[in-house]
Amino acid sequence: MRSAVVSAWRSSATRYVEDATTEDDLVTVGYRDRLFTELVANAADAAMTADVAGQVRIWSSDERTVHVANTGAPVSDDGVRSLLSLRVSAKVAGAQSVGRYGVGFTATAAVADRVEVRSTTGSFVFDRARTAQVLADERVATGSRRPPLLRLAWPVDEPPAPGMDTEIVLYLSDGNSAADLVGAARAQAADLLLELPGLAQITVGDTAFTIEMAPTPPSTPEERGASRASRRAATQHITITITSPRRTRVHHWLQTGLHTRWLVEIDDAGALAETPSALTENVLRAPTPTDIELTLPAAAITGLHLTPDRRHLHPDADIATAAHGYADLMRALPASVRPSLIPVPAHSRNRDDAALSAAVLADLADEAWLPGAAGDELVPGRSVVFGDLTADLAEVLAPLMGDLAHPDVSERRHLARLRSVGVTEIGLADLAERLTGTQRSSTWWRDLYAALSPLVTTAADAEELGALPIPRSDGRVSVGARGLFLADGIDTPLRWVPTVDAQARHPLLERLGATTLTVSDALADPALRQLIDHGDDDELAVVAGEVLALLAADPPGSVPEWLAALPLPDQHGELRAADELLLPGSPLAAVLVDDAPFGRVADDLVDRVGVEPLRALGVGWGFLTVVDELPVGPDHDLPDEDQWWETLVDPPETLAAVRDLDLIDDDRWPQALTLLATDRRTAPLLADRHGYTAWWLRQHAVIDGHPLGWYRAPSDTSMSGVRDVLHHPHADELAAALGGDVIESDADADTVLAHLGEAAREIESGVAAAVHANLVIAARRGVIDPTELAVPERVRSASGHAVASAVVLDRPWLTQVLGPDEIVLAGVATDPDDAAVLAEILDLPTAGDEVRGEVLDEGTPATWACAEATLSAATWGHALARADIRLHDELWVRVHRNGERSDQRVRWWIDEGGITHLPRLSRP
Repeated sequence: MRSAVVSAWRSSATRYVEDATTEDDLVTVGYRDRLFTELVANAADAAMTADVAGQVRIWSSDERTVHVANTGAPVSDDGVRSLLSLRVSAKVAGAQSVGRYGVGFTATAAVADRVEVRSTTGSFVFDRARTAQVLADERVATGSRRPPLLRLAWPVDEPPAPGMDTEIVLYLSDGNSAADLVGAARAQAADLLLELPGLAQITVGDTAFTIEMAPTPPSTPEERGASRASRRAATQHITITITSPRRTRVHHWLQTGLHTRWLVEIDDAGALAETPSALTENVLRAPTPTDIELTLPAAAITGLHLTPDRRHLHPDADIATAAHGYADLMRALPASVRPSLIPVPAHSRNRDDAALSAAVLADLADEAWLPGAAGDELVPGRSVVFGDLTADLAEVLAPLMGDLAHPDVSERRHLARLRSVGVTEIGLADLAERLTGTQRSSTWWRDLYAALSPLVTTAADAEELGALPIPRSDGRVSVGARGLFLADGIDTPLRWVPTVDAQARHPLLERLGATTLTVSDALADPALRQLIDHGDDDELAVVAGEVLALLAADPPGSVPEWLAALPLPDQHGELRAADELLLPGSPLAAVLVDDAPFGRVADDLVDRVGVEPLRALGVGWGFLTVVDELPVGPDHDLPDEDQWWETLVDPPETLAAVRDLDLIDDDRWPQALTLLATDRRTAPLLADRHGYTAWWLRQHAVIDGHPLGWYRAPSDTSMSGVRDVLHHPHADELAAALGGDVIESDADADTVLAHLGEAAREIESGVAAAVHANLVIAARRGVIDPTELAVPERVRSASGHAVASAVVLDRPWLTQVLGPDEIVLAGVATDPDDAAVLAEILDLPTAGDEVRGEVLDEGTPATWACAEATLSAATWGHALARADIRLHDELWVRVHRNGERSDQRVRWWIDEGGITHLPRLSRP
């Protein structure tokens, strides 16, 4: 073969130039930087041909020599001819081998000028220097062309390294370092083990790279039924162990596919490795790296045909076929990492990359690999994803929505990728729509609301759930929460208000528009009043049961007055309004008149619902009350209410009153008062003196022949001696319902005046003065008419004694000339107008009408600022500013009364002209 080549070169200089140029082109362009890729690929082919687990060893024997040895089929005669001929391969077409064009070995010429091929079948050497000598000896015209390395070979007698079947020895050319090449081989070893089938180990220097493959356990019934070979090809677990004298490292990979293998590196937990240890250059491999850059998240090693330089796809190759097997890789990975392996076409770097990404997306859209919430693998094109689906929500929805993606793949960061493979994204509104018509238990719905609650964080979220089905207490299902009521503690369905089923209640529903409903709210609802006013007996019987159930579940603070009109059965089975019935053993019954218009509630109803709900509704036990917010008039059917209303200056904000007081037997008022004072619902009403209850009791409740207003409470000293103390165990609690210092009527005034005139009564002067002042106030307000009052025979004087004759003090200086038994005080402070009113009430003259005084000397004029005036004002409490002052050495007045006169020395006096007379201060 050598002679034939030399002969061809000698006879044709063009032929030599072509061979030299071709080799040079392959070295500098086609197979640059591919030395170990090509040599190890040949080793892999040899191992597969021999059907052995291939071993490769790479080492350097000195600074300029590198050895690459392998096990497997040795070099054959055809192999020798292939190495000596450009573009001629000894490998059989269609066989599972890497090389096809017979040019890969050319990579050796890039680093060496002498290459020995040692094999168990024979060894030979390529030597550029010997080739140059032959060219010179044969006078071949070479021009400026460098002699090719791989066209002429000479046999050598060197066997391969022990245990190896073939060894390539590279004697490096200038500019190449054995250490650098071995280092490059070490960096590529793991990649080559993954790329090239048939190899079990590559040893570079003192570092061994070992690959082990094991099929992953089948995870689906289909996989368990597949053949062992199919499973091994579909999904394999690969372990790369790197052992050196210093340490041992282990890396794990998952691989799927047949014609195209897809690989990702995983960590010990099965998740994607954060930083790949190999295949770091993201390019298409066929099986060794091409120049086709990829952006897919997994490494692709395909069997597609390439161009002779093995850097690009052959024009007839269809890269879309390489997508098959990608879905198998998805299924082999944990659910949470699968979305991150979906390619993004927008990131594609070239046409082939875009085509492969599109093919992978199409394949993924039709394959079942997407983890489902129910545990199945779903086909993305027929699946839905709910962004940020929680485990709780998935647990609730999974039995109902078989097409729902698992929470592990539902993070919002994955949604765009999932949409690219056909998954339909749904939101809260879509979920609500899909749940329409769903038949589930109330507890299931509550679990759903609890699971949805963390996802509803804004008003917009709540609006999206506007059509969410809500089970109601009456068995129906409402669309949306608006218009529904959440009634905590109310388990009874209410026909007048739509409430959420008790077992479905959750705080989320309030955020969705449901209104919180208390028992008080439910009982005050206008719809209930409408039912009571217009319902028939059968309907009202049901309503009564619901109302009583509410009252039993959570007794409210107050019940609307109109609710007492709800009919209940009496002891004869007849329906009567609740407030017309009394409970068995009611203490109220013991104090009513015998013909009181009350029935007794049916005993079986009491046994069934209990006493308290019936009392709350209005069935009598103690006294019943009437409550009305913002009343406008005396229209509450209370006895004498119009009279009480007239006593008010302004209508009360709230009317709260005890009713049926006019039905109390007169002889049973002591017991009735005890009942009122000890009942927590009526006792507060007794404390309001101006309220209806206390007012009516003062006027009409009778004890020992006297109305309660005739008496005072033991603790009330303001009317001590004027009103008698009520002897009752709860007299102080009844204080507001008893007589006080305020005069309320002509009859009350007559009583007070009569008591003031009784000499046997001990009444302090101050008490009498205060009572007189209150009589004046009552007269001024029109509460009493002085002309209608009985004139007392005696009056209470300033001394505290009852006297038959006296005058009403209207001029305070007259106290200096009148005795305390002679004057009656209209108050502690003397006011002429008040004195005139009291004089009319008592039919007495005023002191000014009966007594006249004249100052005996003119005195000396002085100003109001003089010391005498100042001290007088401070002593007597009257202001003298701008008054005319007269000072006297001694101040004497002549007093005229009833035709008699007397001279009296006084300390101050105001004469008829309004001049103030004062004694002069003694001067030192």
